[in-house]
Amino acid sequence: MGLCFSCRKSKARLRDKSTKICCHIQSAVSPLHITNEEAFTSHINGYPASLAQLPSTVPSATPKAAAHGTRMSNSFSNMNITNPIKGLVSKRRYRYKKDGFNLDLTYITGNIIAMGYPASSIEGVYRNHIDDVVKFLESKHKDHYFIYNLCSERSYDISKFHNRVCTFPFDDHNPPKIEIIRPFCTNVQDWLSSDPRNVAVVHCKAGKGRTGTMICCYLLHSGQFGTAEEALNFYGKTRTQDRKGVTIPSQLRYVNYYAELIQRNIEYNPVALYIQQIILEPVPCFTGGQGSICFSISQQTLTENGDQSYQHCVKLFKSVMYEVKKNAPSFIIHLDCCMPISGDIKLEFYNKPKLGRKEKIFQFWFNTFFVIDELPQSNSNGFVHENGNSARDVHEKTLVLTLKKNELDIINKKDKQNKVFSSEFKVRFIFILFHIL
Repeated sequence: MGLCFSCRKSKARLRDKSTKICCHIQSAVSPLHITNEEAFTSHINGYPASLAQLPSTVPSATPKAAAHGTRMSNSFSNMNITNPIKGLVSKRRYRYKKDGFNLDLTYITGNIIAMGYPASSIEGVYRNHIDDVVKFLESKHKDHYFIYNLCSERSYDISKFHNRVCTFPFDDHNPPKIEIIRPFCTNVQDWLSSDPRNVAVVHCKAGKGRTGTMICCYLLHSGQFGTAEEALNFYGKTRTQDRKGVTIPSQLRYVNYYAELIQRNIEYNPVALYIQQIILEPVPCFTGGQGSICFSISQQTLTENGDQSYQHCVKLFKSVMYEVKKNAPSFIIHLDCCMPISGDIKLEFYNKPKLGRKEKIFQFWFNTFFVIDELPQSNSNGFVHENGNSARDVHEKTLVLTLKKNELDIINKKDKQNKVFSSEFKVRFIFILFHIL
């Protein structure tokens, strides 16, 4: 059976685009993976036949020339031939293109740098090569730089940076655990205040989402901006050409969480809530009219290992499949077990068509502490209510968390045409507050 016209057209577009990228990769990668002798020979034999046949313009291979070819191969990571693929990978992020450098790196402020991952081997062809990053920092900020690695999925040789690397890891496309934000900000502030020449270099993989989340929190922590919106807008226009810095709703939510802690001068304390109901309204319009929804609940935990803390996402609950009927005004899920949750919580929703594989349709993170609608105005052990009583006197309270479509991860980008989820789509959670941990 052949492909329909639209499928063939889409496949052709993909083939054309991938061919363009592959051409860049082939031209950029090949010299890195050939021997020293082959490196020089390829500079001769790689010319078109008309040029290769001109002995006056192409010298014979000599040991001295071969050594020169080796040096060229070793320094290849920063040559112009790699720039096209590096530019494709960095997309709309600003690059540092001065003094012979071409790095996915931006000065957010005079002493805060955001950059992409310092990679090696083949990855160094299309990301920042670690040796180029070392050269840059040693030439621009020798003995006065400190690196903050936010990647949970990878690491590198920190001895190249004289061990001036600290890790605050969390997963890509996710927010940090709320407890690590203040220690990160304090660490950066202590380093920058110890010497006016010091710079803090923050990176994740792409150097945009996770990096922007933590940098914006620091800009709030240091008093450079008063609101989350101001910090996020500043980072967006400084780091990217299209002003799209931090774009994942859950990461934006956590910058706002930290802004709230600072503005209200309160300390974070875990709060235990119980999920009673989950309401989706209006019902998604799945292909074929009907669908089956299930969801899972996970909690972010911290594990201490020496001076480092590592985050782990632990699954607490996995639901059964729920049949969703077409055109229903809402879909209500009752949790008879009254599921208890606390801290940083992740909800993932999946759809499983009758004929097809299960697919994730949206997810989001929130923290139970910020569901409380009456946060205290100053540090205290209890929450103050309208009647003046502390939360310790309240044995049960119903709370509601409502998240609109643009506040949910995945569908905020993948369903911009509102084909599956209405523009008015929202998720509501009904919680019961019993006590504060």
